[in-house]
Amino acid sequence: MRTTANVWLLILLIFSLLSSSASADIKVSTSGGMEKIASFNVDEMVYLCLSEMNRFLGGSMDWEQPGYSVKYTLDASRFLFRVGSPIVDLNDSLLNIIYPARIVDGALYVPAPTYIPLLNLARPENITWDDENRTVRIDAEWFNVTDLTIVPKQNGILIEIFMTKALDFEVYESEGNWLNFDFPKARINRDKIMGGVDRRYIYKINAFQFENSAQISLRMKRPFKKFHSNFKSDPIRLQIAIEDESFQVSDSALASLNRIGPDEKIDVIVIDAGHGGRDYGAIGRSKGTREKDVNLEIAKILAKLIRKDKQFKVVMTRSKDEYVSLDRRAEIANQARADLFVSIHANAAPKRSAHGFEIFYLAPAKSDAARAVAQFENAPFLLEDPAFEGGEGDDLAFILNDMIQTEFLTESADLAYMCDMEMRRKIKISPRGVDHAGFFVLNRVYMPSILVETAFISNDDEEKMLRKKSFREDIAEGIYEAIKRFKDKYDKK
Repeated sequence: MRTTANVWLLILLIFSLLSSSASADIKVSTSGGMEKIASFNVDEMVYLCLSEMNRFLGGSMDWEQPGYSVKYTLDASRFLFRVGSPIVDLNDSLLNIIYPARIVDGALYVPAPTYIPLLNLARPENITWDDENRTVRIDAEWFNVTDLTIVPKQNGILIEIFMTKALDFEVYESEGNWLNFDFPKARINRDKIMGGVDRRYIYKINAFQFENSAQISLRMKRPFKKFHSNFKSDPIRLQIAIEDESFQVSDSALASLNRIGPDEKIDVIVIDAGHGGRDYGAIGRSKGTREKDVNLEIAKILAKLIRKDKQFKVVMTRSKDEYVSLDRRAEIANQARADLFVSIHANAAPKRSAHGFEIFYLAPAKSDAARAVAQFENAPFLLEDPAFEGGEGDDLAFILNDMIQTEFLTESADLAYMCDMEMRRKIKISPRGVDHAGFFVLNRVYMPSILVETAFISNDDEEKMLRKKSFREDIAEGIYEAIKRFKDKYDKK
């Protein structure tokens, strides 16, 4: 039965390729500008590359059954595609996109006009397909609940929820110190709202988008007895004042928080060459190549590229073969008020067959593979200070750590996907995609940050490539192009 199924699958794929017109790009319009992703036509139906579309929406893609079914996880939604079938499983509901999902060169393609409407069931943006202009439009301005902030006051705290227009609302408390906000007919910018978490005052934030309403829930750190709410204009916002002096944080702690973080212009880039000095990193099995040397060479090439571009300033955590502690790396980046932090490494695995490049950003690991990479990269810092793993430290360190993980999560993920895309263009090894895990080196820098695993130094072929200057230059150029793309999207000119 399995053999017969594989034969039919092969026939289907061959037919797909023969009946498809030559591939051509379609456009994706976002607030950051216009991008292009791969597509092809089958008769008059336009197929878009969901594997590339993924970089605009986030999420993760995994083979459920290699060559047969693909799982796409996007926020709280789970899509299951079966190659050659028009039936999509969305959160256990079967939906028909009329035309079958297809695999071309290892990438998943779906029919644009019939799949795009399903994305609106999973994402709060307004996502539409313009058939005439072959364009996917992702409209973040469609949100009417746009942001959340928490501000300390003399007698408590002030919570502000920003909107594009006045909306009906209900505020109520529930067991467990939860403060809840219900908004009928609201569309919330969930990523931005979730970035409003502040561990000085709250344990957890939830943001839910329903079909005809939205809800934001904050679990406060302390019980609260009295609060009141009112609307303000210019800008339009809902204010909720909690009168409780026990919510206060010391002035010295607030001053420390205000001394770090990037400004509104993307112009200071920190390049972090992983390992160094007594910390060799991974060692190549074939040629004995030391990871610390490869990382530094790539970092120097990247720094030279960026310095030629007069719109950037480069700060390096190390420019020679020396050991740099975790605290010092973070101190260099934070004191520079850097706008981006790029940590450069080479991957390693027990199996010599492991290969490819991978881009990480800071968030809890979602897979054993990501967790294993983080454990390897974190090991030298655990020797330096075992308290890192246990999360020991003062309250301010905990506050900063949590703010770092949430404040720049969206931007870090975006930079990671840009870097993944540019490196796919520049280097000729397999991409392993974008992932996230708990890297200590990213955990203390207060800015968008990524960790680039350039290739597997434990793989004989890739070790040889890492030793070549031309390959190291291609890696640096890919990272550099991603930095420029990030600046074009986020720089407030």
